[in-house]
Parts: sequence; structure tokens; C-alpha cells
Amino acid sequence: MAYDDLRSFLDTLDKEGQLLRITDEVLPEPDLAAAANATGRIGENAPALYFNNVKGFTNARIAMNVHGSWANHALALGLPRNTPVKEQVEEFARRWDAFPVAPERREDAPWRENTQEGDEVDLFSVLPLFRLNDGDGGFYLDKAAVVSRDPDDPEHFGKQNVGTYRIQVIGTNRLAFQPVPMHDVAQHLRKAEEKGEDLPIAITLGNDPVMAIVAGMPMAYDQSEYEMAGALRGAPA
Repeated sequence: MAYDDLRSFLDTLDKEGQLLRITDEVLPEPDLAAAANATGRIGENAPALYFNNVKGFTNARIAMNVHGSWANHALALGLPRNTPVKEQVEEFARRWDAFPVAPERREDAPWRENTQEGDEVDLFSVLPLFRLNDGDGGFYLDKAAVVSRDPDDPEHFGKQNVGTYRIQVIGTNRLAFQPVPMHDVAQHLRKAEEKGEDLPIAITLGNDPVMAIVAGMPMAYDQSEYEMAGALRGAPA
């Protein structure tokens, strides 16, 4: 089964007993970070966590540890939750060999249903922001994927990059992130700076589980993460 969004994957985790819903009121700090830290120590079948009663927020829904166990990883690939790790690795490698699988382009993408632009953007009103790690200097977006293109070759789909980076909220409509020089997005940024241009990017949240996996995978500069996602999903992204 290939998931097209995070919601449908959370539904599967719930049905498979891999989603722990916490309905008691919790504090954004330190309760959320403490829960995530504890869950990661449960073992290879640790559940994802889902909070919908966070003090200080009116309509917050926070999912954590979504990929935090081998059981969840198996379900993300459409495998039975009890698939042994060895079999998961073998299946992962088998699907890797199917690369590339071209994506399908849609004009009715669900994200288009709700949009904000320009000065109306207020990250503090649309996202439940909290600090996850000791020593964090502010709020960060976790598990977001950053999409950028090569300014010298913007039509080359393979040179488009999808990567996961720490992204800090520094204002109502401003973010900062730190690309390491060897990362593809840093190479894109360097090329844009040499041209005296801005680098257009997209930042995506709530991605389907496989896209979150490929955003953290090491791939060649001219290989498409979307085409790898299609291979691992067994269906076009």
C-alpha cells in the first residue's frame, strides 16, 4: 500500500496498534520532548505518539515518533508490521533496484486547498511550535522537507533536491535553516549567490512516510528523490 499523505499513514498506524493517542492535557514543554525521548527507548515496536490536548494551544494535533520503530517502518513500506528487520532491508534493496519511477504531476494537489501568502502568513497561528531538544535556541520545524533546484539547470528534474534540514522559526513569516556545504541545497544556494539571485525553495510538512525517508537518504546529485520515492512506494509519488 502506498500512502499519499501523513493522515492516511496515521490511520494505518492506529488500526495496527502502532499509534498511542494521548488525550490528557500535556504541557508543550517539557512533556512533549520527554514523551518522544521515552518512546524511542521502548524497543523495535515502539508506537508513534499523537497529542491533541496541549496546554496553550486551541487546536493542536502533534504526531511524533512516526518512523521511530521497525514496526512503523514496515507499515510505511506497506509491509506487515511484524516483518523481520532482515526482510525489511532485503525488500528495501529490491525496491531500490526499481529506481527510477517517474512521479505523477497533479494540478489539484491537496495543499492548494488552504493557502496563505505574503504578510498574512503567521507561522505561530498555523503550527503548534515547541522546543524539542535541550539547548534549542528557538522553535524548529521537524521532519520538514526542503525542495530546491539547480539554478544553472532548473529544468533538470534529477538535479532538484529534496532534503531534511533543521529549520528554525525566526519570525511570523521567516525561517532559517543551515545547509552543510556538501549538501545539494548548499550547492544550489552557492550557485544562486554567485549569480546574485535568490534561491526559490519549497518547504513541505506532513509528507507521506516514504517521502520523509528519501529526504534523508544519500543520493547522487542528479538523482531524483521523487523518483526514488516512487520506487520505494511501489507506485508513482
